[in-house]
Amino acid sequence: MHLNLPARVAVNIFLILTLAVSLTGLMNHYKYRKFLSDLLRDRHALVLQDIAHTIESSLSLGLAVDALQGVVADLQKTVEDHRGVLSIEMFDDKGTVLYSSDESLRGDLVSVEWADAWNADAEDPVWDRAEFDAHVVGVRVYDSIGRAVGSLALRYSRAGFESDVRAMALRIVGLCAAVLLGFAVFGSVLAVLFTRKLRRRLQGMRAAIEAAADAAPEVEPDPTSAHFAETAAAARRAVADAADEIRRIEAEPHAAQAGAGAGGDR
Repeated sequence: MHLNLPARVAVNIFLILTLAVSLTGLMNHYKYRKFLSDLLRDRHALVLQDIAHTIESSLSLGLAVDALQGVVADLQKTVEDHRGVLSIEMFDDKGTVLYSSDESLRGDLVSVEWADAWNADAEDPVWDRAEFDAHVVGVRVYDSIGRAVGSLALRYSRAGFESDVRAMALRIVGLCAAVLLGFAVFGSVLAVLFTRKLRRRLQGMRAAIEAAADAAPEVEPDPTSAHFAETAAAARRAVADAADEIRRIEAEPHAAQAGAGAGGDR
């Protein structure tokens, strides 16, 4: 399909803009995903730290870590108060669940991944893991002498997280589409306006090459077109003269052979 000059300029601008807007939208999508992940991690870590401070206050009174009162009720209330939280467990340094918002998990051993994450960096009180159906945030619990005696672990829904990310992705796509549509209209208008003079110049040059003054009667002559017309005419004459000279040179050997053949017949 043949496109005129303004259409070609508009299409090229639109393609470049589409690439730029798409890359910007993709970067913003991943930036939002990381921002939301960090926000949820920090928010749930603060929730766990409040619970951990309560437990550590009890431990400072000399109570055993596996004989605390009211911990299960606090865990269950926290799960009810925070949307998306699936469960909260507290396990000791051997990985045994001491308290849980789900009483059926009490006495179980936590997964090896949780134990590895808990032991990975003793200097950082917060640890996290990503599982198939949930994200896990953990906070270490310390006794009165600063020794880690266990950890709290909070699981929150990965489906809810992905749903929020998809919702933002749809908003980003809609915004990018609106920007592209606006620039498509605006760019088309600019392409027509800014290529008008160039189109007139090219039309004048085409008329000069074709040596037809009525080929573009609406084009007003300008110094550039006039100079181009003179140059084009001189080039045509030079080409024509060169072609005539080539034909003359090619004809001379044939004429000489014809003369020699006629002399031999005599």
